[in-house]
Amino acid sequence: MQEPATRPVVLVTGVAQGIGRAVASRLAADGYAVLGIDIADNPPAGLLAFERVDVTDATAAASALEGLARRHRITRLVNNVGSSLRENVADSTGDTQRWLNRLNLGSVLLCVQAVLPAMREAGFGRIVNITSRAVFGRETRSAYAATKSALAAMTRAWAVEMAGCGITVNAVGPGMIDTELFRRNNPHNSPDVTRLRQAVPMQRLGKPEEVAQAVSFFLDERSSYVTGQTLFVCGGLSLGTSPPRN
Repeated sequence: MQEPATRPVVLVTGVAQGIGRAVASRLAADGYAVLGIDIADNPPAGLLAFERVDVTDATAAASALEGLARRHRITRLVNNVGSSLRENVADSTGDTQRWLNRLNLGSVLLCVQAVLPAMREAGFGRIVNITSRAVFGRETRSAYAATKSALAAMTRAWAVEMAGCGITVNAVGPGMIDTELFRRNNPHNSPDVTRLRQAVPMQRLGKPEEVAQAVSFFLDERSSYVTGQTLFVCGGLSLGTSPPRN
């Protein structure tokens, strides 16, 4: 099935839950033809196409991406797929870092390489990478923070590299967003979650739809003079301050 010429095509990774699901649903509502990939076979409604693939398997992921890029003229990409794992640095064997490198960084490179030819041919492209407020530091998240910091650096490097081709590359850095991943790592109403929530100036967790709003801005054709930037959707947590307690 080919998308109508009037509908720009966007590829979103990690669409089965959380932020990726909210982004895919928002972009479909915005009028994009949305392609999704995920390891879980649970895509949201309204997608033009969906591929179930484990993006840490580089061979399988490259094959799935090549097929999508061959069938669709993809000019927008949201690199959302990723995960976070708790790990004290003293206990690290390096296995967590290596797995997160494949998931949070390797998959991004594969996706960009798959869609770049169509973007260059069109003289237009939008790439949005989902980083994290954790780039500023978060205890027990050194492996995760390392990958997201690397992705932020890649965002800036690619923005410079691709600017002459009409391709913008930006990032959205969520803070503590109420997703399945956050709840898995932070049980509801645990002392740790209460402490984290109190550290946010807005005194609440964010919603996946609020992250999707930022992604939508960067993907817009009119956001043509914004590149290499990171927009933190974090309730003010990236400022490093919190309001006084009463």
